[in-house]
Amino acid sequence: MTFPSTLPAASLDALPTQLAILDTDGTILYTNEAWKRFGTENDNAGDASSIGMNYLGVCDVDPDQSATSAGDGIRSVIEGTDDEFSYEYPCHSDDERRWFTMRVSQFTHEDETYVQVVHLDITDRKLAELEVDEKANRLQNVARILSHDLRNPLSVALGYAKAVLDEGIATERLGRIVDSLERMDAIISDALVLARNDTVEATGTVDLQTQAETAWGHVETGEASLAVADTMLFEADDSLLSHVFENLFRNAIEHARPDELDTPVTVTVGSLADGPGGPGFYVEDDGGGIPESDRGSVLDAGYSGDREGTGLGLSIVSQVVDAHGWCLELTESDSGGARFEIRGVDRRAAE
Repeated sequence: MTFPSTLPAASLDALPTQLAILDTDGTILYTNEAWKRFGTENDNAGDASSIGMNYLGVCDVDPDQSATSAGDGIRSVIEGTDDEFSYEYPCHSDDERRWFTMRVSQFTHEDETYVQVVHLDITDRKLAELEVDEKANRLQNVARILSHDLRNPLSVALGYAKAVLDEGIATERLGRIVDSLERMDAIISDALVLARNDTVEATGTVDLQTQAETAWGHVETGEASLAVADTMLFEADDSLLSHVFENLFRNAIEHARPDELDTPVTVTVGSLADGPGGPGFYVEDDGGGIPESDRGSVLDAGYSGDREGTGLGLSIVSQVVDAHGWCLELTESDSGGARFEIRGVDRRAAE
């Protein structure tokens, strides 16, 4: 039996995917050129076209679990249990790793029912997924090393150094050792935030003023002051949001004033009305601002300008904003300082 010649076989032969058409008994009636070419290139026994072969019979005698799953899926479509069936499976050769997706669907032609089986090569996608998984695993291993293998002895060394200072044995060199150890600890903290927080698992309703004031209390602010212009309720991961405020506050305090000026910095937090990008909030300072030529790079990891810092703070801000699905824009405050606007938040009405 051959498949009706009225079907535009030339069109099916032009497809890059392997395609076969079966009757309701599972017998292969037609295969396109891609199917035949694959059979020839992979030294399949018998006719490379597979026409006349019972696909279900081949699946039943193959001990591989993939063949069993394929056979079950084809039967589910033939019997009408499922409208279609899709299954991903490995099909490695001696010198190449390969993966395919099998898609099965049913159709009618001249009052006869047929089943179409398509095999699509998804090797490029699977290799990309495996590479992403491998990189994620390596990143988790780095995070583990930072948080345990490195941070534990660092904490011990910092504790001993501070204890010596507390005993009154203060020297310039020892002070520099303590400063260096504290800087290493800050770098590890920032690196762990970057490594572990690229998604938001759960959110709750937060208050802008409460979040800002709490974060301000976690930062060494010196003589700087915080002003909250107004407040709003919105949805966020409060733990991740605290990293946004703390790093923006540190950035303002550490970078807003030239070294030769000792005027305390004022940092202002307020809400943004609904507009392009949606509602949101801002953090701004009255310092010297960020040159427009530098605004495209300050959010990159490692950027710290000519000041001390881990260079990761604003990168953390950007990552947390992205994880929430918000938008971040760096601009200039009315006083000429830096202004960070975050829009797209899910605003909540006051109870």
